[in-house]
Amino acid sequence: MAPFEIGETALVVEVPSAEPLVRGLRERYDPSAAYGMPAHVTVLYPFLPRERLDDGVLRALRDLFAARRPFEVVFGGVGRFPGALYFAPEPDGPLRELTEAVTACRPEAPPYGGRFGDIVPHLTVAEGLDGEAAAGLAADLAAGLPVTTFAGGVTLRVFDGEGWRAEGFFPLGEPPVAEFAFPGPLRDRLVAAILNGGKTATAGLLADYEHCGDPLPVAGRWTALADSAGRRVALLETTQVRVVPIRRSTRRSPVTRARGTRPSPSGGPRTSASGPARRCPQSWADRR
Repeated sequence: MAPFEIGETALVVEVPSAEPLVRGLRERYDPSAAYGMPAHVTVLYPFLPRERLDDGVLRALRDLFAARRPFEVVFGGVGRFPGALYFAPEPDGPLRELTEAVTACRPEAPPYGGRFGDIVPHLTVAEGLDGEAAAGLAADLAAGLPVTTFAGGVTLRVFDGEGWRAEGFFPLGEPPVAEFAFPGPLRDRLVAAILNGGKTATAGLLADYEHCGDPLPVAGRWTALADSAGRRVALLETTQVRVVPIRRSTRRSPVTRARGTRPSPSGGPRTSASGPARRCPQSWADRR
């Protein structure tokens, strides 16, 4: 029997850059991982039941998160709750503020049902451990730190009885625009390939970034994919960035995900998004 109720919802900041380090342990020691919940920091759980997520609630969430700025988080240490291990985010202030902002709007949905006082932002790695096992795993995990991510948005997940399904995404702030090639036939082909899953990676020369003084993409950053008409047709999430010699680069070197969005006016700086793109259904968060 699943340890979650059908229709439960959660608002989380997903941390794909932590997956290589924690996936195996989470699958073994974190019940949510077995039901499809990725590595994450919880913003609010449980949120409102699925049947209460009407257009007004979703619009309020979208506006609330859009008024916030994305931020970088570093997981540099292993913390312990009774029987559990977690990664501690630094700084944790922006994550606390997200929880406080949602709770202020929805006081009927306190964090963890109001069971705890002070809420400690954390990325759960393992639960149900005794002291000796926890100490050994903590030492092993610490050797793989730090892990850095860019918190670019909040994901709404719903438990449907079989797993935690992603059912909405709310960007923090306005995602910058990602443009592939110049407007015209080539861009049209590239955008179509991203949306249908045919284009699964992209790459650029490190020397170009250095020459222009541009920072490298970072895991967790979201950008808005623009078509030739300047419409935003998808959200791209960078989930992995690697710097390798050209002879070792492949189509699958970087990793991103794409979430469909409604068309909207183009704007923001030109950027590049790294990695394979996966077409996802249009999110509730993007409906008007």
